[in-house]
Amino acid sequence: MLITLMLALGGVTAYLLGSVNGAIIVSRMLFGQDVRSSGSGNAGLTNFFRTYGVTGIIGVIAIDVLKGVLAALIGGWLLSAAAPEGWAEEFTATGRCVATFCCILGHSFPVFYGFKGGKGILTGVSCAAVIDINAALIALFIFGVIVAATRYVSLGSIVSTASVPVTMLANGFSGRCLIIASAAVIMIILRHHANIKRLLAHNESKIAFRRDISHKLDNDSF
Repeated sequence: MLITLMLALGGVTAYLLGSVNGAIIVSRMLFGQDVRSSGSGNAGLTNFFRTYGVTGIIGVIAIDVLKGVLAALIGGWLLSAAAPEGWAEEFTATGRCVATFCCILGHSFPVFYGFKGGKGILTGVSCAAVIDINAALIALFIFGVIVAATRYVSLGSIVSTASVPVTMLANGFSGRCLIIASAAVIMIILRHHANIKRLLAHNESKIAFRRDISHKLDNDSF
């Protein structure tokens, strides 16, 4: 009973934290607008960047990274408090994975903003850094390599996200954690369905390496 309660509490807390959307908050505070009313309509870093430039972008990043880290830490701490003797490490990892899924769910479908949010890349990698720092670093490296080689930010986002459970498997995480992490990855990839269609049709936009960095990213990868 206590395990179920802590798991549910961690999941709900993570979802609510995920629903605190940095792009929406900053766009309303600084510009009196909702970022979702511009560009792609996505409440994420890329659409914010394209719409408003660098002004306020640190605030967006700070909010979305902080909520991911807090969600994973709280989820792990709560479930570990209910762990039987000798199971604290496994319960902590499981709690962090469940919280990660719920935080990304909140970011994608925020209860505070009509269930219309972002795609969860920045928040997801922040959660992953708490679960397994190696998985997060490898994902960031893969993202950088793919974007540099192909200039497709969406492709880099998708492939780097998919690498996280693979790294976790190599690092000895339990099957339970791998299933939950894979579910979170699938959710993020499904959120990129429009990008995938454009990639397959060879009409996805690429990075343009020029001074106007608001044109460097795909339409709505984040």
